[in-house]
Amino acid sequence: MPPAEDRAERAERILDAASELLLRAGYRRTTIEDVAERADVGKGTVYLHWKNREELFLAVLLRESVRSIEDLVRAVEADPLAARLSRLTEIQYANVLGRPLLRAGYADNADTLGKLLPKLHAKLDPRHDEAFVEYLELLAGNDLLRADRPARELAVAYQAVLHGFLGGNPPPEPALIADTVAHAFEPVAVSTMRLREVAPRVVALFTESVALDRKQLERAY
Repeated sequence: MPPAEDRAERAERILDAASELLLRAGYRRTTIEDVAERADVGKGTVYLHWKNREELFLAVLLRESVRSIEDLVRAVEADPLAARLSRLTEIQYANVLGRPLLRAGYADNADTLGKLLPKLHAKLDPRHDEAFVEYLELLAGNDLLRADRPARELAVAYQAVLHGFLGGNPPPEPALIADTVAHAFEPVAVSTMRLREVAPRVVALFTESVALDRKQLERAY
């Protein structure tokens, strides 16, 4: 039995190969044999990590999602004012646009992803969505979010806005979604002092969320 770190490195190499082929040829035209050849492993080795082709490609998407949220956490750690909803959205939106596989999911690109995206959502820990609602509630409790609607309702409206922007062809510039979110979801005045106060809790909240998703991903490692 190889050491755990060797298994993890091999799993990452397989995911790298699957990601590259998914972008190049799409889900329907990429086989386990293709991935194994690209990763320079045997076909049976791929099945040591993932039981079937669908599980492998779901892991590719989950890894992209995990990395995007990790980027978001680092952004708030570096700049507490990024805890503001409009700024956080601008950062994440640009991040998704820079990750073709995530972008393909929001753009409903069936050639690239097939029917994987709904299955990815079902695979996430249920606390993943709750973390965003908790984030909105945290903002609301500090007068950083409009107060006339419950956080759960605002979460639904927010997701509609985000999906609408990401589904655009071509997608609008990040500054436009930041401006839209600011006008639709935030109070007229946003306190920078309050943002600095809540930023550590925002970091903790999303760190916990991404840890759940990474644990799910690394079960195959």
